[in-house]
Amino acid sequence: MSSTGIDLPGTGNQLSDLLAFITDPAAYKTKLDNLEKAAKYANDRIALAGPADEILAIRADIASKQTQAAQALEDAKANIADLVARATEEAAAIVADAKDQANKLAAAAKTKTEAADALMAKALVTQTQVDSIVAAAQSAQADYEAKSASLDARMAEVAVLQADVNNYRASLEAKAQAFAQGL
Repeated sequence: MSSTGIDLPGTGNQLSDLLAFITDPAAYKTKLDNLEKAAKYANDRIALAGPADEILAIRADIASKQTQAAQALEDAKANIADLVARATEEAAAIVADAKDQANKLAAAAKTKTEAADALMAKALVTQTQVDSIVAAAQSAQADYEAKSASLDARMAEVAVLQADVNNYRASLEAKAQAFAQGL
């Protein structure tokens, strides 16, 4: 017996089953009740599902929407591929421009660095020359101060000698006057 209470044909001896079924009115009634319940259950399910033309229309609408969705997906994929291609091109152009600008800046920086290095070398040479001149001037100043001190000492000696000469002259003049007066 199935879950609906209806036996399926083809099981056992059909003729004896049919005779047993007809001769037993309670079994006949039970089977008929079960058959009516199964028919009512099937009709309720069919009613819930709706008429066949509505179901077919819903299926057609779903198929149409699936086709539209598939087309929208393909369009979106194409748009994305186009956007990615354009973005890649723009990014490549931006990168190329940035590299070009970086190369120009690097070349300008190298030129300025080389110029600064040349100026620094000249400044170092000039500084060396200035240091040499300053050293020579300091040496000359020290020499001047030494000679000036020596000159001052000699001038003092000359002043002493001059005083001695003046004293000796005065002494000679005094002697000459005394001699001339004594004559």
